[in-house]
Amino acid sequence: MGTRLLGIVCVIFAIFGSVSSLRSQKPQHAGIKLEGYVTVVTPDSIMVFDRKNQEVQIHTDKDYTSILAIASPVTVWYTTKGSVNHLEDIVYASGGAFVPANRLRESIQRIIILPRPEDVQNTEGLISAISKYLSDKTGWYVAPPELAEELLNRTKASAVSLDAINPNTGEVDMQRYLEAQRGWVTAIANETRSDAVLEVKIVQVKAKVRSSIAYWDDMTEPVASRKTRDLSPFAWMESRGWVYAATADMALWSQTGKLLWNKRRGFAILGVRSGMSPQYHERPLTEVYSDSTAMGRWLDSTLGQLARPQN
Repeated sequence: MGTRLLGIVCVIFAIFGSVSSLRSQKPQHAGIKLEGYVTVVTPDSIMVFDRKNQEVQIHTDKDYTSILAIASPVTVWYTTKGSVNHLEDIVYASGGAFVPANRLRESIQRIIILPRPEDVQNTEGLISAISKYLSDKTGWYVAPPELAEELLNRTKASAVSLDAINPNTGEVDMQRYLEAQRGWVTAIANETRSDAVLEVKIVQVKAKVRSSIAYWDDMTEPVASRKTRDLSPFAWMESRGWVYAATADMALWSQTGKLLWNKRRGFAILGVRSGMSPQYHERPLTEVYSDSTAMGRWLDSTLGQLARPQN
């Protein structure tokens, strides 16, 4: 009888212990859940296009640029502090990972570059430098970018993409939009008999400036020469804020429209300071191209993972 009573007491305590444990157990995720598609990936943030046709920027502690593919579906949980969203957790398909660089070099012999400048002037020099670098360092044949632009206009890709927007609600059918994107990639690849299409968007962004140094998209650059900074000892106070800069957002697509590789990296600031004035004046990209040493460093750090290993 005593043994049976002791067993009953143990069961009761076990039950109450389980209930207490369940009550005290915290939810797996404390943040807001969001499902959508990845539209932008930087070393410290991702942009997610959600089901309400809104883009949400979420800051990350990890660099996902070589893990998340543009247009891949994701589920994220994030918390908000002030006006900044911070990633708590993320779930993505393992198939969204990129193709290793050595396999890219083996499977690609011919590519074509599609320039897509957005609010940035004099971008031809950057496209030319990227073409030459890939031709020299990978062994790929790089078709003239002008041909890709002509074919893109012929496919009316922008008009096709607009078909994905419901005119009554303004909502975007993301799956239909992505299919339209794949459509023009496939058309350009087939027309030019290319193994892949490298889309190069050159976009204008705002770079934060602290102590006369601009920071944006995994890139840093001084906004004033050393002589100018020496002439104005309080330049670090005057130059806080932001300055316009150019960023190269690159995506390498296969013949079938699969994203093989992508890279987003800042290229150059578009405004500089001189003398004692805290004001910025325009800096054309043609000035950047004239510095062959700086251009070489940028190309190596941005595209170096695609280059053939040096013996």
